[in-house]
Amino acid sequence: MTRKITLIIVFLPIFLFNSWSQSIEDFAVHFRPGVEIPIGEKSVLTDQNGTYKIGGSTGIFGQYIFPRLPLLYLEGHINVGLHPTPAQDILALTSAGMGLGFDLRVADALSIQLGGEAGGSLGFFGSNEAAGNPYFGGTAGVILDLSPGFAISAGGSYRYHMGWDETAESYTDLYQGVAGWLGTVLRFNPESGRQKLQVLDIKTEPIFPVFFGYYEDNSFGTLTIKNLENSSISNVDVYFDVGEYMEQPVLTESISSIGRNEEADIDLKALFTSRVMNLTESAKVSSEIRIDYTYLGERFSYTYPHTVRILDRNSMTWDDDRKAASFVTSRDPSVLIFSKNTAGIIRDLGKNPLNLNFRIAMGLFETLKIYGMNYVIDPQSSFVEASQDALFLDYLQFPSQSLIYRAGDCDDLSILFAALLESVGIETAFITVPGHIFMAFSLGLSPNEAVKEFTNTDDFIFIEDGTWVPLETTMIQEGFLKSFRTGAKQWRDAVAKEVNGFFPIHRAWETYQPVGFNSGALSLLFPDPDDIIENYTTNLDAYVSQEIRAQVEYFESRIRNRGDKPGIRNSFGILYARYGLFDKAEEQFLAAINLNRSAHNTMVNLGNLYFLQDDMHGALEWYEKAAALAPDNHLVIAGIARAKFELEDYQAAQDEYSRLAEVNPEMAANYSYIGNTNSSIVRAASAMDKGKTFWEDDEENEEGEE
Repeated sequence: MTRKITLIIVFLPIFLFNSWSQSIEDFAVHFRPGVEIPIGEKSVLTDQNGTYKIGGSTGIFGQYIFPRLPLLYLEGHINVGLHPTPAQDILALTSAGMGLGFDLRVADALSIQLGGEAGGSLGFFGSNEAAGNPYFGGTAGVILDLSPGFAISAGGSYRYHMGWDETAESYTDLYQGVAGWLGTVLRFNPESGRQKLQVLDIKTEPIFPVFFGYYEDNSFGTLTIKNLENSSISNVDVYFDVGEYMEQPVLTESISSIGRNEEADIDLKALFTSRVMNLTESAKVSSEIRIDYTYLGERFSYTYPHTVRILDRNSMTWDDDRKAASFVTSRDPSVLIFSKNTAGIIRDLGKNPLNLNFRIAMGLFETLKIYGMNYVIDPQSSFVEASQDALFLDYLQFPSQSLIYRAGDCDDLSILFAALLESVGIETAFITVPGHIFMAFSLGLSPNEAVKEFTNTDDFIFIEDGTWVPLETTMIQEGFLKSFRTGAKQWRDAVAKEVNGFFPIHRAWETYQPVGFNSGALSLLFPDPDDIIENYTTNLDAYVSQEIRAQVEYFESRIRNRGDKPGIRNSFGILYARYGLFDKAEEQFLAAINLNRSAHNTMVNLGNLYFLQDDMHGALEWYEKAAALAPDNHLVIAGIARAKFELEDYQAAQDEYSRLAEVNPEMAANYSYIGNTNSSIVRAASAMDKGKTFWEDDEENEEGEE
């Protein structure tokens, strides 16, 4: 019976380790040659009549460290011990057994093991028949890892071998001793797929094609990994790849070190190609996460397959209102065709000094109206519903799509008009209020400049030293002016309730870049230029009439009540000139000069008036008349320099400019192109500068700037 038990103990580890071989990297083989030192009553070291002298042993141990219980190990072993006696006979003990213990990692490459063992042995002594008996013992050792597959070990053990006394019919002390050993450890690597890095959790959000550039620097998911190696790993590089929509795997994050049994959270990023913009329906695609790391000087690679969902190219959520900026594709060919044709028509209508951004925006708005653009609520995807749920999947149109469909809801039309304005260099912004989005455009003026240029600024938005014009884009068919007034009211109401959101497109582009979307060749049925001019002119005249009505009544009242004075006439003329009413402005300026033949300030203003109408000879004539009265006046000098430059008398223009730089350097900075000797640069600068004029208003003792 005893021998049967011994055989079971000997062969049981073999079956157990065979089942554990599926996790082969957690299995190691220990070779432990050592010195056997007998102790107790039978040791010659303590009793000269003892039975055993110092001997030797060698053992092979198969050890398995539980990956989920990393402090615990289980081992099976075969050991051969030779124990000499004074009688020159040798007790040979061949044993097999199992052990259980603790593996305590005290450093990255160093661990301490403490365990107990039990098993059975076969003893051979001289000519006596071999006998099988049980034994038990304990071990303590240290292991120093030199590589993932090799380590050295040192330690000691204690064993108590029992022998059967047939006379007494009981077990007795056969041999007990301690051993010291110095050995090696061999660990096995699987032929493919090392399993010492565990993926605990992976979470990915749906991919929005319109933000494909955003994911290069921003996460779309997280990955949690756990290091199951025996010590820390270093230089952990995580790569993500979607073969169909990426040129190559992208390094999403690098971690210098992860300790043994430690976890790490990793942000997943990707560098998608524009091919994702071809998706008109959402799709699930296969991806691969690859993790490379260094362990004890060797590099390992772990791959993990994962499925991600890529949405259609028009999808977006409103968890961040700035995201809509990605749809503002100002370089789309269809957008450029529409905007530049319209802006060209507006610019060719003359040098109206009224803010050019304002006039181009008005022209574009009226052109969209003639084009037939309409506001249509999308029943499947409205901003009202989307804005109430940050994760609601909204459908947004690209500008070229809106031009094709000639319709869109509030977000579509805001995106379209923002793209049109941005394409001609006018900055824009989105405005959000509960359940609604509209937009605004920049006048390119500071608040102080806007106050000087416009008589009524109540409907403007002043933010961060900028001046913005709000527009309710859903009112395209009701015209620019109503859209402007409605947008201004909505902004004021939202500000009063502190529920306003203002998002400049250029700032939003820093995070959400516009995509290179192209809907294909689009042949726009561009409205007739005569219709554009007619609608634009009608709206501009209506706006000017509304803006200056109160001021006109003011000046007319002053003339009636206080008498006809040159200063009042001069200021009256400046009002008309600022809004492009040149005939009425000239009438007032001439009336002022008739009242005061020495009014050099009015002569400068008349020169400005002719300059704006490209009559450079007439402008120079009035500037020179003013120079005869006030030769050192900086506006007089500036006027002469500008007129001579346009008449291509460049040397004389530069001489006047040098005088201006001495008299008023700040004023000279506004016309620095005149002093530039590079003809191509100065001609371009001059062309852009013609609408910029400084008026001299002696009645108010201040300068107006256009």
